[in-house]
Formats: sequence, C-alpha cells, structure tokens
Amino acid sequence: MQTITLKLKLLKSAKEKITMYRRKTTINTGFSNWLLIYQELKTAASKSFKLFSEEEYPTAVVKQTIRIVKPKKGINRKTISVMLVRFQRSKI
Repeated sequence: MQTITLKLKLLKSAKEKITMYRRKTTINTGFSNWLLIYQELKTAASKSFKLFSEEEYPTAVVKQTIRIVKPKKGINRKTISVMLVRFQRSKI
C-alpha cells in the first residue's frame, strides 16, 4: 500500500482566527461600554446581550464580561478602551 504525504499551510487558518478574535474583541468592548451605562447592571444576565445586539455570541464570554464590568461600575469609569475576549476550553 502506498503512503501519501500532504503538506498543509496553516497560515490561512491562523489569519482567520486572528480576524475572528479581533471582531469578537470589538464586540466585547462595545458590550462592556454599553454595560457601564446600562441601568440594570446589578441584575444583568446573559440575556442582557440581546438588548445590546441581535448577533449570536458565546454566553460564557457574556457572563464573564458582566462579572468583570460589575465592580467597575462604581468607579468613575466612562469607557473601557479594550475588553479582551477570554476563551477557556470553549468552542470559539
């Protein structure tokens, strides 16, 4: 039986992941800034993201963003410049 060897370039895949990560970071930063002006932040849940955007977004990331932003609400913080997306063993 013959063995066939394939050489695959992974650069395209990596570039797509970088593009996707940047887009999700932009969405997450916008959501974080929206949460800072959201009146019901104390009771915010993952369903609150639907008030911000109709786009599908991982609930784990939304919940983590809410946990991070809640303590920052009391500080005189007008905007968050960048809120990085943190994936922990979840599907992107």
